[in-house]
Amino acid sequence: MTHLTVTAKTEWVWTDKAEQQEPKRHRAGETVWPHYVKDAPKEWLDDGLMVDRSEYEPEGQTDLFDFM
Repeated sequence: MTHLTVTAKTEWVWTDKAEQQEPKRHRAGETVWPHYVKDAPKEWLDDGLMVDRSEYEPEGQTDLFDFM
């Protein structure tokens, strides 16, 4: 793993891809490990394993703005 990190606008959460790769350790939409909440390895972002919470959209969930 490289030492490059990326900083989240809000916090990093796991993606569906991360959950598919390791379902026992990651759940899509849940915050990444506590020591990586704000600054995490760039590799994880590049590989699609995490995304900023502000950009995460759970599948099958709607909110009021979907109807406006």
